[in-house]
Amino acid sequence: MNIRSPLRLLPLAAVVAAGPVFAEQAPRAQWEALRPELQVKAFAAERWTQAAATSINADARIELLRLPEERIEAVKRANAAPGIKRLRIGVERDLGSEVATGSASALVWRPVAGGWQASVEVEAPGAAALRVAVDVAGLPDGAWLRSEGDFAGQQDGADVERMRDQRDAQGRFWTSTTTGERQRIEWFVPASTDGLPPSGASIAGVSHLIVDPHRAGFELKALGDSGSCNIDVVCRTNSLGNLFVAAKNAVARMVFQDGGSYTCTGTLLNDLDNSTQRKWFYSAHHCIDSQAVASTLETYWQYETPTCNVDNSGQNIRVTGGADYRHSSSSTDALLLELRGNLPANAAFAGWDAGPLSANDPVTAIHHPSGDIKKVTFGRYLRTQENTSVGGQLVTSAWRTTWTEGTTEGGSSGSGLFTRDNASYYLRGGLIGGAATCGNSGGSEGSGNYDYYSRLDRVYPSIQQFIGSTGGGGGNNGATRDYTGQWYNANQARRGLSLFRLDGGGLFSLWFRYDSQNRAQWYQLEDIWTGQDRLGGRVARFTQNSGTPTFTGTYTLVFNSATTATFTYTNVDGDSGTVTLTKGTP
Repeated sequence: MNIRSPLRLLPLAAVVAAGPVFAEQAPRAQWEALRPELQVKAFAAERWTQAAATSINADARIELLRLPEERIEAVKRANAAPGIKRLRIGVERDLGSEVATGSASALVWRPVAGGWQASVEVEAPGAAALRVAVDVAGLPDGAWLRSEGDFAGQQDGADVERMRDQRDAQGRFWTSTTTGERQRIEWFVPASTDGLPPSGASIAGVSHLIVDPHRAGFELKALGDSGSCNIDVVCRTNSLGNLFVAAKNAVARMVFQDGGSYTCTGTLLNDLDNSTQRKWFYSAHHCIDSQAVASTLETYWQYETPTCNVDNSGQNIRVTGGADYRHSSSSTDALLLELRGNLPANAAFAGWDAGPLSANDPVTAIHHPSGDIKKVTFGRYLRTQENTSVGGQLVTSAWRTTWTEGTTEGGSSGSGLFTRDNASYYLRGGLIGGAATCGNSGGSEGSGNYDYYSRLDRVYPSIQQFIGSTGGGGGNNGATRDYTGQWYNANQARRGLSLFRLDGGGLFSLWFRYDSQNRAQWYQLEDIWTGQDRLGGRVARFTQNSGTPTFTGTYTLVFNSATTATFTYTNVDGDSGTVTLTKGTP
């Protein structure tokens, strides 16, 4: 039976009088697992990989003087200052004044098939790890380099095209981080028409890392590792379940160059386009504020101990290649990047919610305090803070939180603040800074137990073009067309959906059905766009004479075309099912 006639018999006055049970929802997206078929491979066919099987035998050597202890102490003092929580982990060395006498730094070019090859070893006594900057301007098309340290598995490289894309503000390309005091670099330059050796390759900078991003938490004692109140994420995976696992798998540690080496935390975000998985990465403006710095970014995934309360770096998978700078603002302290490198197989895309928070909402932070293995912190949202200065940076409006378990530290900057429901964790902003420490965790605001976070609800209009959808913002977000009309299944008489597009773009959704006892029931559906042409949320039951809804179960509604949809409901007054719907003729 066609459902159009029964639906027309429903008392319209009752529907109008009931009004919307749900306020128009802010845009949000649920988490999503990585789909390998949607991943665009980066740098897969670079020329440098043809030489990767052999080790580098350097002909030239640059040895730096030992870094004075007072410079390390200065880094520690700066990191200990309250406020913004970007953590410095390395010092950029001066090649004009800090090179030891007797270093043979001149490159020796040797003829090889198709061109010329040269190599150099850079040594910085006492360094936990190294990054080296090379001049790119003089390298011709077809050139490449590769780099390696003393430990297996850390060889990397780039063709000149990528080196040009990843130049910093001084026009330099930074090699990937390697463990230890030494890094070796090899160039290949194709033969020129004059047959002369090349002259455009040189070392342009060295970053002396005081801690090693490849190693477990105990290595960080050079700067002071994270406080004892911090909780390893693995310690809570059993109690918090798979939704928490997905959220933590979206979080990565960041290492980048900005006049020295720094570390922060960022979160991989889902978007509302189900046909792609672009690598949106949310962090803080005070971590990275330009394309030049974003080009130097490395991210480290699954840097977490597999055993509760045991220092172990776990998989600690490094992703190189930098990122494309999409948005940042000092007034909100928000940052959105798009990563260039290939994600590890267990990465996940975090959900997000661009709506407001309510006082005392429970919140969760997932982060790398002091650059340590991944931790989780629990607390509650207090209120908004207007026009506040954090570390000298004026932020027009921020979330203010307090912690009941754990804390945040330097290196936690940019990490996500999450809320959750029974479908997903949702990022609500990124850490700016604050006064929270292990010493005041669980205490009052007056004791300093508070932090500030960027507000995704304020940031969203600026990044909607990236993580939103073509449908725009508000309740229309995720819709590619107007779905107003009656939706039914021909095999289920006298039941179906009535959808009404509102002036603001929201979708007023009514569901009429008969329950298991053959009683007529009206429900309203919460209109949250969880993806392109995909709705989901709670179900509210109401009657004509009652203004108070009863919330019962959840649903998803996926529009497969302009006239077909799949409707799934779960535990609605004890019933669950999936129905294919067709849009009726007006």
